[in-house]
Amino acid sequence: MDWSDSGYLALSALNVKNGYIDPLADAHYGDEKLYRKWMSGRELKKGQVLFTTEAPMGNVAQVPDDNGYILSQRTVAFETKEDMMTNDFLAVLLKSPLVFNNLSALSSGGTAKGVSQKSLKGLSITVPLDIDEQQKIGSFFKQLDETIALHQ
Repeated sequence: MDWSDSGYLALSALNVKNGYIDPLADAHYGDEKLYRKWMSGRELKKGQVLFTTEAPMGNVAQVPDDNGYILSQRTVAFETKEDMMTNDFLAVLLKSPLVFNNLSALSSGGTAKGVSQKSLKGLSITVPLDIDEQQKIGSFFKQLDETIALHQ
C-alpha cells in the first residue's frame, strides 16, 4: 500500500488494543484516495466494534469517533442491527472469557493463533433479546472499563 505521513489512520491488529485504539502503535496513514478505495460504502462509525483476528487474536475496541479510519490487516469491524444488538453489549460479549474460549476452539495456527471470518460466522452464543437489558449491561461494563483505566 502507498502509506502517507498523515490522513486516515489504518487500524490493524497492532494498534487495536483491548478496549482502545493506540494511534502510535505501528501507525500507518492513508490519503483520501486510499481511504475511498478501501472504505467507500463501509465507513466506520463511532462506537462500532473492532476485533483482531490474529497476532493477537481477540483484542476488542470500539471506534472512538467519526474521523474516518481505514480497516487494515487482521482486523474486522462488526455491523450490528440496532434492533437486535447494541455495540456496547457486543464489545462486552466479545471480551468475555466464554466467547474467547469458543473462538480459541475455532482458531487455527501454531504460535500465532488466528480465527477466520468464516469461523466467526460459526460462533454460537446466547444473548438477551431485550435491547434495554443489553444497553444496561453494555453501559455498566463500559463504565467499569473506563473507571479501571482511570485508576491505572
